Amino acid sequence: MTDTKGPARLSDIAKAAGVSRVAVGRVLNGSGGDHVRVSEATREKILTIARRMNYRPNLMAQQLRGVRSQLFGVILDTVNAPVMYSRLSALEQEAGRRGYRLMIGQVHSDPTGIDAYLDDFESRGVEGVICLLDLMRGYRSSLDPSLAHRRNIVMHGQPLRPGGMCVRVDTADGVFQATGHLLDRQRSRVGMLLWNEEDALCDLRREGYQAACQSRGIEVDDELIYNADCQTADPTDDVIERAIDVLVDERGAEAIVAPNDVWAVRLIKRLGARGRRVPDEVAIVGYDNLDIAEAVEPELTSIDQQHTQYAAAALDLLCETAGGGQKSTSGRTVTIKPLLRVRRSS
Repeated sequence: MTDTKGPARLSDIAKAAGVSRVAVGRVLNGSGGDHVRVSEATREKILTIARRMNYRPNLMAQQLRGVRSQLFGVILDTVNAPVMYSRLSALEQEAGRRGYRLMIGQVHSDPTGIDAYLDDFESRGVEGVICLLDLMRGYRSSLDPSLAHRRNIVMHGQPLRPGGMCVRVDTADGVFQATGHLLDRQRSRVGMLLWNEEDALCDLRREGYQAACQSRGIEVDDELIYNADCQTADPTDDVIERAIDVLVDERGAEAIVAPNDVWAVRLIKRLGARGRRVPDEVAIVGYDNLDIAEAVEPELTSIDQQHTQYAAAALDLLCETAGGGQKSTSGRTVTIKPLLRVRRSS
């Protein structure tokens, strides 16, 4: 066995196998073209020695030869970590199914950090990037200097600018389904709980709520739409108590559509502490369909954002344009329809 210092090189493996460096390059890196022929027995011998010597290909050298990295990058910046992590898991599974791996960078409302990760991704030959960023008002515009010159980027929720690629979940439709479900169960006073008006999705939630009421001939009561003005997607008990005071005790809500499942579970908990039964006295619907939805009592009705479909759509966009491929996806926004998962809380 050849003793090497540092990473094994093609020449080290060639010496140990008693073959040419060109033959080793053909087997391990696909170099040399069709004019380099290696028998099956020699190929197996080279692979065995490469494994024994813990050979790792030089990715930078491969990229200089035009070998694709099979890497995609993901940028995470979110206050609603549970749902984005679930979405990320679906992306990783779908990427793996297609022969790709993911590199992940997480930042916290920091355009400079995003720029640094994008530079790092680019230096490693990443073929495309998915940006899973919250839709906080004004934040996207601050990212324009970082993203303006980048290619093959899929944004979450809305494109950075006209002509960009994007995958979005139809939030308005999700809230339409949730509100309509409660109204159809004879809950005439359905409350809509918003966590923070800085979240641009609040506009879409209002749109869905109002459309559900109007489609059933029910006048929209703006008093049943309450903004908690909270700074986090995971509220304190005080924030939840105040929401119950306003929506249930003061304004007579018989049901509440929560901003997400964490809020919904906390509503169930605090209502129970007050002796209010869910769903008998107050029905609750969450949003995101996290695992916690089936762990709480009663099990939580929630909106499933269809992460598997989301991941497939995002990877379709990236794969069609990766490696300098056709740009037919430019300007495309793919919309995923969410799904109401009915359980006992409603």
